[in-house]
Amino acid sequence: MQMRICILMGLMMGIVVTSGWAIPETVVLMPTANRNAPRSIFFMTEQYAVPRSYDQTLTRCFYTQLLLTERFDCGIDVLGFNRAEERQVVGNARWVVSPETNHSPGFAIGVWNVGNNQAPSYYLVGTRTTSFGRFHAGIFREGTRTGWSTAYQANIANLFDLSVEYFRLPAGDSYTSLLVGRQLNETVYLYMYYSKHSQTRDNDLFSVGFSFTPFRLF
Repeated sequence: MQMRICILMGLMMGIVVTSGWAIPETVVLMPTANRNAPRSIFFMTEQYAVPRSYDQTLTRCFYTQLLLTERFDCGIDVLGFNRAEERQVVGNARWVVSPETNHSPGFAIGVWNVGNNQAPSYYLVGTRTTSFGRFHAGIFREGTRTGWSTAYQANIANLFDLSVEYFRLPAGDSYTSLLVGRQLNETVYLYMYYSKHSQTRDNDLFSVGFSFTPFRLF
């Protein structure tokens, strides 16, 4: 499961004031340039596994993100808290350099994978909202290697959210992902996604998770 742990280092979790999506700081695996609900703290939990060996690879995670302003957030993620031999605690930070407007996309820079004895990953992402959905693209740098991603989000008939994403990792392999989510009530959002690995089914991922509306701190 080391591949999944490396991918999920520091995924940005949060609720944006102007969006209906409950996880706007990520699409599936990639971050976005969406703005935060300021002065809040956000919690999310998920479990993922390789479908072909679900019980053996089941990994549970808990994410905490501090949304200090509309444009800056940072967080601590506990990855694999049910697997003592693989448990990792990592940090992340994200800054929306240029918020999205009616005339231009938004851009954000950030860092993942801070504090797990590996090289951090840095990124630049852009987000553009249209009348028929939201588009995202990003560039990721890890050491001397570069990856990229692109994604699309839409709300289907006010029933559920749909996200499609392609993420080419700096290592050269890639994931194609499909996520479906639905708001259960004012507080809880349920989502599921499947990520198809470009090289082997042994690295495919299936995840189910819950996110919670940010709690205003002050």
